[in-house]
Amino acid sequence: MHDREPLTSSKIVPVLLICLNVVGILLGYATSILLARNLSHEGFEQYIGAIATLGLLASLGEAGFGKYALKVVPVFVANKKSAMLSGYLRFALLGTLLLSLLLGGFAVLVETLFRTAIASRVILLAFVFLPSMSLVGVTVDLLLSFRLATTATLIARIFVPATTLGLIGWMTRVTEITPFDAVLCFSISSLVGMILALLACFLRAKPVARSERPAFQYANWISNSLSFMALAFLTSWLFRSTLVLCHYIPHAGGELAMLAPAFETGCLILLLSKSTDKYFQPDVAVVLDSNDWKHGLEMRRNRFQLLGVGVLIFLGVIALYGKRILNLYGDDFVYAYPSLCLVSVGSSVWTMFSLAPTFLLFANQRRPLITLLVIHAVMMTVLTVWLFSIQGALGAATAYAITTSSLALWNLTIANRYLKKRVRDHLTATM
Repeated sequence: MHDREPLTSSKIVPVLLICLNVVGILLGYATSILLARNLSHEGFEQYIGAIATLGLLASLGEAGFGKYALKVVPVFVANKKSAMLSGYLRFALLGTLLLSLLLGGFAVLVETLFRTAIASRVILLAFVFLPSMSLVGVTVDLLLSFRLATTATLIARIFVPATTLGLIGWMTRVTEITPFDAVLCFSISSLVGMILALLACFLRAKPVARSERPAFQYANWISNSLSFMALAFLTSWLFRSTLVLCHYIPHAGGELAMLAPAFETGCLILLLSKSTDKYFQPDVAVVLDSNDWKHGLEMRRNRFQLLGVGVLIFLGVIALYGKRILNLYGDDFVYAYPSLCLVSVGSSVWTMFSLAPTFLLFANQRRPLITLLVIHAVMMTVLTVWLFSIQGALGAATAYAITTSSLALWNLTIANRYLKKRVRDHLTATM
């Protein structure tokens, strides 16, 4: 098996992934617009709050096992360590199931004790499906670690949102849909997506990891996965906590409903970085392991060119057509246009430099990375609570833009400093 794909493939596959993500975006948009037009503002806020909370908790339930797989599985495969590969796959899947079950049970207990509103019933349903949400995230990452980026994207970005849209569309035809119904449709789609991802992962791993008895390194894997979990959760907090915090903070009616489409639209550019980053992450692991800096620098240049064009197009569309896009949700949603612009800028800055945290983590530069994430997570929380209470949706968007832009630029600075040191040390050693 080749250590990396040919350069022509490295240019074609990211473009294909972007195209698939565009289709996924349209499917997600159709779902949100359908719900915004068929639910009251209060009902739409219940749905948004439940899904945002579920997504945030799922990043904890994944325990970093999928993210760590993107580093170790390509190395196991390249070095033909089938026993270690087999052991890690079992460790990751069973560990995710156990942790997500415990986390889901704890979340249900807390929600039951401290919230008695009708909205609690909607969130409790979401918590029931936390294990399937966590497992679909881990299995998709496992597929990516096997360099099955197209398969992973088809499941996560096409099948799951298409199924969700189909179920919600059917519900709106046969009955008056409720937030509970909408969350149920989303959760069922994720459950089916998890089954498909598990099947694809099994079929890919079976011929590679079948020859030897599984080997395990529990202490090492748990230690490293915890670092990846911290990174994943803190990153999720930066991009998902705004809606979660605003859901629980007392606010004027409709402010969260106005904010949600602005965030959904302004964060669309993140799918561009997410889809391409996960494709490049196995290459980052191999470059760091092999010291093939020429390939690494070429990969970075290609990525910047690709993302730069995408970001410029995205910001142009938001500037020219942002109000029309928000109007699709309903006439009153145009109120959130300034919030949309702020979220779009913050998301674009992050997108350009989104591979830097993974590079630092793979290079074992965990302390500065986690320190930065903790500082900015606290900054996001404080600014969101303060500004949302004062300015509503616009305040929350301002907090998001300031925090994400600051973190992205700091990550870039530290990553460039470390990269220059590694290249300089490698050149000195080979002279």
